[in-house]
Amino acid sequence: MSAYDAVVVGAGHNALVAAALLAREGWEVLVLERRGVVGGAAATEEVFPGCRVNLAAQDAGLFRREIVADLGLEARGLEWVHPPAVATSLTGGGDALTLWRNPGRTRDEIAHHGPADAARFPDWADYLRSMARVLRVALDHAPPVLQDASARGRLRLLRPLLRAGRVGKRTVVELLRVLPMSARDLLDDWFAGEALKGMLGTTGLLGARQGPSAMGGAFRMVYHATGTEACGFRSSVFVKGGVGVLSEALEAAARSHGAEVRTDAEVESILMEDGVATGVLLAGGEEIRASCVVSGVDPRRTFFGLVGAPRLGPEFNRKVTNIRLSGTTASLHLLLDGLPPLPDAAERLSGHTLVAPDLEYLERAGDDAKYGRCSARPHLDMVVPTLHDPTLAPEGRHLASIQIRYAPWRLRSGSWEDGAIRDALRSSALDVLEEFLPGLRARIVDHRLLTPVDFETELGLTGGDEYHGQMGLDQLLFMRPVPGWGRYRTPVERLFLCGSGTHPGGGVTGGAGRLAAREILRDRKLGARLGGRDQT
Repeated sequence: MSAYDAVVVGAGHNALVAAALLAREGWEVLVLERRGVVGGAAATEEVFPGCRVNLAAQDAGLFRREIVADLGLEARGLEWVHPPAVATSLTGGGDALTLWRNPGRTRDEIAHHGPADAARFPDWADYLRSMARVLRVALDHAPPVLQDASARGRLRLLRPLLRAGRVGKRTVVELLRVLPMSARDLLDDWFAGEALKGMLGTTGLLGARQGPSAMGGAFRMVYHATGTEACGFRSSVFVKGGVGVLSEALEAAARSHGAEVRTDAEVESILMEDGVATGVLLAGGEEIRASCVVSGVDPRRTFFGLVGAPRLGPEFNRKVTNIRLSGTTASLHLLLDGLPPLPDAAERLSGHTLVAPDLEYLERAGDDAKYGRCSARPHLDMVVPTLHDPTLAPEGRHLASIQIRYAPWRLRSGSWEDGAIRDALRSSALDVLEEFLPGLRARIVDHRLLTPVDFETELGLTGGDEYHGQMGLDQLLFMRPVPGWGRYRTPVERLFLCGSGTHPGGGVTGGAGRLAAREILRDRKLGARLGGRDQT
């Protein structure tokens, strides 16, 4: 007899969502996490003495509010921060362009750089929000099984389409037109100002290694506008105390419903009998039996590391091998003796602070990555979390966490083990930041650089890819993680996926964990094995 109804591998935020929702239905659930803390890429840890730093993820604006309500996360210590600035783009010479949460203030700000663009921006914000609402319908449903010709299958395919149509048929058509476009083409249709276009185009780079001229960038722009307060760009909603507080609240929710969460418990392999997952083997030799296994780690690590390629068919192995799973982002964490020098810094730096002066700058940064080089002049995305919660650092100190794009996991020349390459990346990022934010370098007290290889070894992100697979058009919806296996099930019976490598994709959304739990609960065959309870 199985000890648990479900064993969840990994304690990233999606895995914790799945565990909490399964436990809420009365399932006996065990979560196993290799590291000493939960959260995976959405963890907050002490990097400098007395400082708590978001290791990778910074922003939780995409996290589904339905999950917050369903699991009562705000009663478990979760507190949102809605800063006055959505984002500030450093345009050079100490000047900046800020998009504010207040629409009128944003129009006035843009008008200083281009009156025509300021007049168009409210229409752009409505346009982006309308497409994001339609996309949300698709993101909040499990992807269709196109080969399912049954009446039930057709109904499940039509349901999200009908709901999207209620949002707006014209918007659905426009979304289909826009999705394959490049970020550059979409923005050139709307705006003239290079600073504004460079700023808005940055979300088209997230989860990809191409620049703003590559196809599919417009999709990523819409994807990152699906948060609750997109404001014509992105949500820029943070968690007080760091994004790890969200993960801790999810852990508390799972435990409150009876789930067990064990840290420092590395899963070595998934146990199988006759092609059926029956539990897991821990690194120390302990075997844990379960009626199903739910993996929150990336697909390649799940199938090749935990299951083993010999247990899978050659065609499926080929598909998994071909997943584009290669990170291009490094994080530079700085401890500062004061706020970065910028007029009205406490307000302007409260959201995301970007070095993206124009689309051509972003294109050149992406060109370096295409050829396996770190960008000589990288695109930078900085967050100052001590503006949201001063207790994250000692009094008089500030933290700045900077995402550096691009820093490829696989370098064409050299290795990340070479300290000179790390030093060169850090220096190029600080040189660019000093150019656009003069005086910052003098305020640095300490620093720590995390490369994609560090993300792989420390956080378990294969290829250093925080999205568990790039967000290209060919790796979305029913094609994520691979075509034919888009509904969280796998070729191994009773083995499910729930991480960011599945639909709807990466970012701190909780969507994959929520949808995976829903599909597991719907599995009638599994429900019968678990005692005959109705899982519909």
